[in-house]
Amino acid sequence: MQNYIAQNSINSPFFNGIRILETIKQLFIPKKRVPIKQQLNANTIIRLLEDALNSNKSVTIQINQSLLSEEVENIHGVVYQNNEGQLLVQSLIDHKFTIILPGTIRHIS
Repeated sequence: MQNYIAQNSINSPFFNGIRILETIKQLFIPKKRVPIKQQLNANTIIRLLEDALNSNKSVTIQINQSLLSEEVENIHGVVYQNNEGQLLVQSLIDHKFTIILPGTIRHIS
């Protein structure tokens, strides 16, 4: 039995039980909450996006996690637009691009 557990440790019921316990533990850890800023109207968001695209300065965009959710996420960086019209935010820390759906934008500062 010990040889089986040592050789097949990933597939053993003991380690599967540990994985299940870790998953359950993750469910009870509170998520990091981002303070919700005031929802801007469409005209203000369009004007601020135009300013961000033209100025190439770093901005903070608060977006909803999904179209039906009130959970938000802050994205910091420089806003770009590609040839297809997609909005991209380049992080100043790791220089990675994040695609943003315009319908999920909540606040720009």
